[in-house]
Amino acid sequence: MSYQPAAALLAIALLGAAGLSQADEGFYIGGSLGDAMQQFDASTFNVHSDTTGYKFAAGWRPLSVFATEFDYTNFGRGYGGIDYANTDGVGLFALGFLPIPVVDLYGKLGVVDWRTDAQSPFFGFHRTGTDLGYGFGAGTSWGSIGARIEYERYEVQHASDMGLASVGLVWTFF
Repeated sequence: MSYQPAAALLAIALLGAAGLSQADEGFYIGGSLGDAMQQFDASTFNVHSDTTGYKFAAGWRPLSVFATEFDYTNFGRGYGGIDYANTDGVGLFALGFLPIPVVDLYGKLGVVDWRTDAQSPFFGFHRTGTDLGYGFGAGTSWGSIGARIEYERYEVQHASDMGLASVGLVWTFF
């Protein structure tokens, strides 16, 4: 599944929007939808797929250059032939913003408590863990409503690639 046209339109809107205000400081909630990548180590489980994933987030931005964010991410169901895996997780992140007008460019770093349920006709497993999560993104806002494009990676122990490229909305409410 490709989100390139939507990401390109959002990037044009972010870069070409004159006179827009930066995201308000305060508490915010948001959600996003995008392309989730799940690739497990061949010795662990044979699933290598791109699926639709989503994320819900709640955060607090006390300063224009810093925020903390708690989120839930679901990577959808990844398939590899007749094998499949469901991975999701909750994360706590620190976000650092570059202080430039109109567009918020940011990086994020945190920890993710993840769960994977995998099944095949011959065996299944359930694994959990807490690992590193990181990413970067760009956003802008129109008053208390904002938009983001974002890429995140998760260092899940048994996966060689676990990430989410997404487009979403944020609402800052105080």
